[in-house]
Amino acid sequence: MIAENGQHEKADVFDYLEVCCQRVSETFGKPDRDKWTNGDYVNLSNILFKKTRVRISPNTLKRIFGKIKTDSRYYPQKATRDALAIYLDHPNWDHFVQIQEWAERASELKSPEVSSGLLSDVGVPQAGKASPSTAWKTLWPALLLAGLVLLAGLFFFLIRPTTGRHEAVSFVCRNPLGENPHSAVFELRHNQSAAAESPSYIIQYGDGKRERTNTTDSVYTHYYERPGRYFAVLQRDGLDVDSAMVYVQTKGWTVTANMMHDTSRVYPIDIKNLFADERRTVSALEAAHAGIDTNRTFFMEFINSQPTEIDGDNFELTMRVTTSQDRAGVRCSQVGLTVWGESSQHLFDVMKPGCVHWIDLQTSDVHKNGHRDDLSFLGADLRSGGMLKLNVADQKARIFIDNKKVYETQYTKPLRRIYGVKIRFSGIGTIHSFTLKDLRTNKSFSGNF
Repeated sequence: MIAENGQHEKADVFDYLEVCCQRVSETFGKPDRDKWTNGDYVNLSNILFKKTRVRISPNTLKRIFGKIKTDSRYYPQKATRDALAIYLDHPNWDHFVQIQEWAERASELKSPEVSSGLLSDVGVPQAGKASPSTAWKTLWPALLLAGLVLLAGLFFFLIRPTTGRHEAVSFVCRNPLGENPHSAVFELRHNQSAAAESPSYIIQYGDGKRERTNTTDSVYTHYYERPGRYFAVLQRDGLDVDSAMVYVQTKGWTVTANMMHDTSRVYPIDIKNLFADERRTVSALEAAHAGIDTNRTFFMEFINSQPTEIDGDNFELTMRVTTSQDRAGVRCSQVGLTVWGESSQHLFDVMKPGCVHWIDLQTSDVHKNGHRDDLSFLGADLRSGGMLKLNVADQKARIFIDNKKVYETQYTKPLRRIYGVKIRFSGIGTIHSFTLKDLRTNKSFSGNF
């Protein structure tokens, strides 16, 4: 029985968890989990993340599987149970439990004890006490119930959604960590059946560039010109097959410029003590000296890419900015904010009201785009300055412009730790202040000013 809060009766929850652990062990290829080493838990953690995009630490897995003993059996949170169920090709934990319940009921109906009880309860006649027609009239409700149970079980099996194509290939980055710039090496690892098929894939590198694989190469390199956290994705027929993370770190705030329609290069701007001593912007002259044609459309990206202890699902970020004044190449006078998490990100743009068609909005697994969604609430003219705030609490994101809440949504895929931020201006912009802090621990970002 499923309770209103999604939990099951206490007597059942640990039974279902034990069944799930055993199925996971068998799927993992090591059914005797009493013999698992620390390396096995590390490997399972990585495999679960690749398939479900949910990171379950080796220590958490040890508690779930009973390796780490506690006073009472550890019962994981819903997102963790969902990930284990997805690994077993169920859409979520509730579906996994429903299948177990239907299987138990079908098994009970097949057992001799239940069968004899059913027959007795519905009054199956003893020899010489009733006619066959009377026996059939009393027996058919039990047979109908058994048939309905079996049909329901078959129905759940047939409609069970899959979590994606079962590809016999994995996508990994050999050197995911680096400093700016960074040449990342990716590898497609095929098993024998995949190598025989040799399908073509698309690699989306996460920085706007992509590459089609061929049937002969298994290693691909990509040059990352900007710092940041990139989520490279391997796709086949438009579906995500696997992903890999690349993290290009900085030692503080940096600024990089680039021009629209010029994908060949970016222009690092070397400014010492950026955002120190009241230095809050980059001048057009400094951009020109770095190689930017300031008569064309260009962008300035202020990036601070470093690991933090701030929870990406419980934080508040506030900044006061002034967007670019009207100038050649600048029509929309925009600013964009990106917050990188462990396996996803939050981002949004604020533009002049007439330019909302070009706005992007993402809160982890919730994506919106001005091409197909009405994002007029993010239309604001900040050429004279304004306050932007992103408040995230318990995976609910809220966006404020000048202290007015303009957007709120709930997302499901956790960011976990914050790994850095990016502030992007069209043209010359100014960041007057920046504050990022954890709402639970009150820890502050080292790049605050």
